[in-house]
Amino acid sequence: MSFVKLYEFANSLPEYPILLEGSLDEEVKKLASQDELYYVPVELDAELSLGHIKQYRIPAVVYDGDPNWVTEIRFHKELNTCWRRFVCCKELMHCFDAQVERVNNSEKFQQLLSEIETPLPNDQSSPMYKTEVRTLWMAVAVLCPEKLRNHFKEKCDVDEMSTYEIALALRIPEAVVRPIMSESYDKMIPFLNEKLK
Repeated sequence: MSFVKLYEFANSLPEYPILLEGSLDEEVKKLASQDELYYVPVELDAELSLGHIKQYRIPAVVYDGDPNWVTEIRFHKELNTCWRRFVCCKELMHCFDAQVERVNNSEKFQQLLSEIETPLPNDQSSPMYKTEVRTLWMAVAVLCPEKLRNHFKEKCDVDEMSTYEIALALRIPEAVVRPIMSESYDKMIPFLNEKLK
């Protein structure tokens, strides 16, 4: 499973906004060995969560085959288009999680909620919490890879486009544009590409 290949794919796309459904998600299915992928609008407490991933196995149609991996990206049904794209992409990045990073039972879910509410120092954070931060940046990276970021940063730097206009062009929340235009982006993208080969 290589996030780097997904990032390279996103960076090679000729147009924006980068399509999540039918483009990025198809690449994730190939790279992360997911057989089926669904987006499911649900009612969530937006104070706690805007979305989550649910993965499970179902028996293959052919009896001697391996069970299929099914991934459901569940998102708060009242999200606007930009937030839905970002939340769904962020949750989709969990397909690259290692087994120890997966939140796959109620105890791990409660632990993660506790850490989100009261973060621990990084060296004491659980692998599940660390992957939450990482998947945020992974989503940023594939929805606005370096080629697009450079294009929009140039326009932003000379006041040709506002963060709101960039958000509209990329179909992402305006709150996400600020980190894209920051020095943090310059540090995180190489870090992800090195760490997630």
